[in-house]
Amino acid sequence: MKKEVKKQSKKRASAKTPAKTAKLKRVKKAIEKPSKKTDKNVSRKVPNGRTIKTKDKYLPIDKKGKSTKPKEKRLIIIIDSNSNDELAVVRTSTQIQPNTTALPTYKKGNKKKTRFKHFVEITDNEGNPIKIDGIKFIENGKEYDLSANEVETVRDKVLNHCKIASENRKKITKLKQKK
Repeated sequence: MKKEVKKQSKKRASAKTPAKTAKLKRVKKAIEKPSKKTDKNVSRKVPNGRTIKTKDKYLPIDKKGKSTKPKEKRLIIIIDSNSNDELAVVRTSTQIQPNTTALPTYKKGNKKKTRFKHFVEITDNEGNPIKIDGIKFIENGKEYDLSANEVETVRDKVLNHCKIASENRKKITKLKQKK
C-alpha cells in the first residue's frame, strides 16, 4: 500500500501542467537558438579611443620621401579597426600646425594640450597593416584612453570636415573590406 502511494505521488509530481510545458519549451528554444551576434567588423581586443605609443619612423612618410623631424615617441589614437585587429589611427601632436585640431578635453601624459592631425593611417612605413605587436606599436594603459565623445569628435572631423576627408573615408572603407 505504501509503495502505491509513493508511486502515485511521484506521478503527480512529475505530471506537467500546460503552463509548465510551454515555459519549458520557451527555455529550451532560447538555449538551443544561437544568439544573434552582429558582425560590426571591429576588433574585439582593441577598443576605439585606445592610444598607442610608436616612433615616427614606423609611420608612413610624407610624399617627398622624408619624415620631417621624426620623433622618438608619438601617441596615436585608434579611431577604427577591423575583425583582424588591423587599425586605423590618427597621430597626435602638442604643436600648433596646419591640418591639426585641438582636443580640449584630453591631455596627454605630459599634461600638455593635445591636438590631432587630420590624416588617417592604416599602414605602417613598410606598407603592412597597423597592428599592436609590442615592438613597433605598443598599447598604452586604459588611463590614456579617449572617451567615446572625444573619439566621435575625432572621427567626425577626420571623416567629414577636413580637406582630405574623402581620402580618409576611402582608407576606412579599404580597412573594413579586409575581413
